[in-house]
Amino acid sequence: MNTPNSALEEQELLGGLKANNQLAFATLYDRYAAMLLGIITKIISDKTEAIALLETTFTRIREQLDEFRPGRQPLFLWLFQIARTTAQEALKERQKAKATSIQLTSDGKIIHPVWTQNSSKAGIEPAEPQWKTFVEAILFKNCTPEEAATSLGLPVETVRQQLRLAMQQLRQTPKR
Repeated sequence: MNTPNSALEEQELLGGLKANNQLAFATLYDRYAAMLLGIITKIISDKTEAIALLETTFTRIREQLDEFRPGRQPLFLWLFQIARTTAQEALKERQKAKATSIQLTSDGKIIHPVWTQNSSKAGIEPAEPQWKTFVEAILFKNCTPEEAATSLGLPVETVRQQLRLAMQQLRQTPKR
């Protein structure tokens, strides 16, 4: 519960934050970082990613500071909501990346699972020209994934994830 002294301290802290005082931000971080990290790790279990999300959370706090209304809700609740939203958005992005993964055969064809097809001709079909060009650039033209993605206009992070998943699949397939 807020005592008159802690309410006064919170007002001073908010004043310093709005004045862009670095000491005020350091105080805010010292006071709330451990609790916010705990909230984030409840949603994102990877410690390294959670720490990166804590940094993102404090960046958002700084950007959204003008939106905070002390009379409407306690400071910690506002901080809690930003941390939770940041972690949930990261979790959604992670799940979206998993959902968009492709599987390749050893000859560069995309495998489509039966449940993703709207017709009865599920199975293997030729890879999209852009992905096929990407794979050929890496395997045969000695390009890095970043170079190949940039030259084809593909998002680098998506390409890295797709390449990693395709390589895992190739490693796991039994040799004939």
